[in-house]
Amino acid sequence: MDKNEERAVENLVLAVARTELANRRTLLAYLNTSIALFVSGAGLLKLSGSPWLEILGTVFMPVSLIVATIGIIDYRILRKDIESERVKLQDEASTDDSNEFGDQKKG
Repeated sequence: MDKNEERAVENLVLAVARTELANRRTLLAYLNTSIALFVSGAGLLKLSGSPWLEILGTVFMPVSLIVATIGIIDYRILRKDIESERVKLQDEASTDDSNEFGDQKKG
């Protein structure tokens, strides 16, 4: 494997790592939004005197659970895709290494 190919593989490995970190940040954003909705809903239910605000609080709480569920499902799906990409890169790197060593033994 020449320097350009090594550099390309290195860049792909780093890209997978960045994608994994971005996936984690996205999950945290979903959970942050979910917590904010839940707390807002609980606050509206506890502190409001208006029936409209109580309805809004009642709606916020289940929506927060839906948002958290969507975030977790999205995270798990993307994590599987990222892991399969990582395995594919490792397989390509190992076959390139074995080819490189095989060529050296022949030469």
